[in-house]
Amino acid sequence: MTEKTLDEVKAERRHDYDVYPGGTIQQKLDEIAELREKCPVSFSEKGGFWVATTYDDISSILRRNNRGFVSFPNIPDGKVAFGQKQQIPIELDGDVHRKYRKLLDPLFSPARVQEMEKQIRDVANGLIDGFVATGKCDVVPQFAFPFPGTVFLSIMGWPLEDAERMNDWVNIFLHGVPGGTEEETMQARIKASEESRAYIQAIVDDRRANPGDDITSVIVNQGLEGEPISDSDLSDLFVLLLMAGLDTVQSVIGQSIAYLATHPEQWEAMFATPDALAPAIEELLRWTSPAMPTRNVAAASAQVADLELPEGERVFCPLAAANRDPKYYPDPDTVDFTRESKPHLSFSLGAHRCVGVHLARLELRIAFEELHRRIPSFRLQEGCTPKEHLGLTWAIEDVRIEFEPRSA
Repeated sequence: MTEKTLDEVKAERRHDYDVYPGGTIQQKLDEIAELREKCPVSFSEKGGFWVATTYDDISSILRRNNRGFVSFPNIPDGKVAFGQKQQIPIELDGDVHRKYRKLLDPLFSPARVQEMEKQIRDVANGLIDGFVATGKCDVVPQFAFPFPGTVFLSIMGWPLEDAERMNDWVNIFLHGVPGGTEEETMQARIKASEESRAYIQAIVDDRRANPGDDITSVIVNQGLEGEPISDSDLSDLFVLLLMAGLDTVQSVIGQSIAYLATHPEQWEAMFATPDALAPAIEELLRWTSPAMPTRNVAAASAQVADLELPEGERVFCPLAAANRDPKYYPDPDTVDFTRESKPHLSFSLGAHRCVGVHLARLELRIAFEELHRRIPSFRLQEGCTPKEHLGLTWAIEDVRIEFEPRSA
């Protein structure tokens, strides 16, 4: 029997997966579930990439960075993000990536992050103070989005009064211009990039002249194993840290509160015992799974499931697909705080596992603790239907809740 060509395999496995669809997150998860059952590794001719759908395949690919796969470009259609070079450090591999992680990992270690707890708790309560007396809140703009952004500014030593400005830039980078054309979105991103780079350059210049003990000063003045980092690379790094610092936490909070507003018994279950919150947060991380990385075959070929893919092929790895695989998570669409523990992939895996994983977990714990302490129960406002966004990250908006604040 004649061996099939790559083009023949692509034609057989064609399913034009849309990275930027309309509809809901659950509708996309249903599409992924059907693919997982019928064609676990499909090909999207529209975007020119393969789609992996199982936990085993996605985890295997992520573990093999530098061993058959590389992370640039980290966008399934192969375009460079925002028309720029590789994003530092998520699109770097090999020795240069190792040097960046050697610099960054100690700055976000469990011990260092734990020292930030009071700082983070103060940020959470400051935001809650802004709406708690009204008995209502639009969760994303009033809490979920500004919370990690303000924490980021605080630990980086950047002016807290610039939080709204930073949030606006990140919102444009991640979500573009809602309802706008592709050209309008690109122009908005270029403008946001120019503004954010000028802002960051001023901070870099200041920390070189007036170093402190904040994370920015360490990065600017320590460099990579004693070698200075260029201004351009520092801007790329700080913009990426800003986007990464905001995206996962805000999406998990927003999606979780939308779910908990219609499942009040789960909100109470999260705090039923002192040990209940940690596994609940891990389950919500599994269930929300915002990130959607891409990996690229860099060796002569690489094995993905039953396929041998040649160099240059791209494989899209939606982490939500891995985290909803029924092989490891029975009844995967259900939020089950008593689920038997199985490491989820929401923070990725391997060399590019999220550098801020410990910070994100602490932020989520503090956010839920302080919200529960001050808002014992809540519900969606009448007529509110949260809107979901799908793309390179998954998010939600219009999560308007109402509540009776806890008595002082």
